[in-house]
Amino acid sequence: MPGNAAIYIADPSMMGSRLFDRIGSIQSYEDLSEGTVATGVRFTLAAGQVTMNFMPEHQVEQHLKGFSSFAQHIIPDRDQLIYVLTRIHYVRLVCGCVITPDFDDEGTIEEFLFQFAAAVNGLLFLADTIFDYDGRPLGGLHIQQSS
Repeated sequence: MPGNAAIYIADPSMMGSRLFDRIGSIQSYEDLSEGTVATGVRFTLAAGQVTMNFMPEHQVEQHLKGFSSFAQHIIPDRDQLIYVLTRIHYVRLVCGCVITPDFDDEGTIEEFLFQFAAAVNGLLFLADTIFDYDGRPLGGLHIQQSS
């Protein structure tokens, strides 16, 4: 079964070949579209493929409300919560990631997702945890396990 993650990006203009060509683990990539509308991008890595599906604009606002609500339930520290809610507020592009065949045992796919999130200054949602652009867990399962 494919793995899943999501990357939340405030500046969608960064999504392009200039960025993709700088990430060494990407062997190739292809744009996904329906007619003239970009719907995502598929990256081929040594360990598998990561398909990033762009959430349609008309769904983003409602999704971010739900994501903000989720953050409020998993982040008890008030200052940390304010930071995360502010980051979520400025998100303009949500990329749902489908990993095929699944995450690899060596962590190559996971490393790519963290590297990509850092490159776009994004939030990464992975394994029921919200991670900041620098890989630091902000709330969720990884925070609870380390407590």
